[in-house]
Amino acid sequence: MSTKKVGTMSYILLGVLAGAAFALQNSLNASLGKKAGYFGSVLLLTFISIGVLLILIAVFPRTATLRKAPGPSEWYLYAGGILGVVILSMPIFLIPRIGATTTTAAIIVGQLVFAVVLDQIGFLEVPQISIDIRRVIGIALLIAGVLLVKK
Repeated sequence: MSTKKVGTMSYILLGVLAGAAFALQNSLNASLGKKAGYFGSVLLLTFISIGVLLILIAVFPRTATLRKAPGPSEWYLYAGGILGVVILSMPIFLIPRIGATTTTAAIIVGQLVFAVVLDQIGFLEVPQISIDIRRVIGIALLIAGVLLVKK
């Protein structure tokens, strides 16, 4: 196997591990949501994230170049903070209603459909990759998967 393929497979494996962490995180967060409320649990999780990030930045200071952070003219780059609340709160709300599998599958479909659009237009320096029939079939299969695993 070529070095490039090994590198790509390593990155895919990291993505799979992140997906596993995502599924576990969603279930943990949903349980916390039952005790602290939807937005109460998001607030607690955000505080914990801040604490962990402060420790990581102290250990790896070169990973945070906040002096180079964009100014108000690039306000849209901070929309990820708002999206983070949505990303944290939706599984907390959905898992008790439709289960972890259906919630995760639906989120993955949403991620991939929108990612294909972002690739197609090359949004914010994302490498431009055209939509082709293989990608359309892949998305269709994912949607079928959501329908097959739904509660």
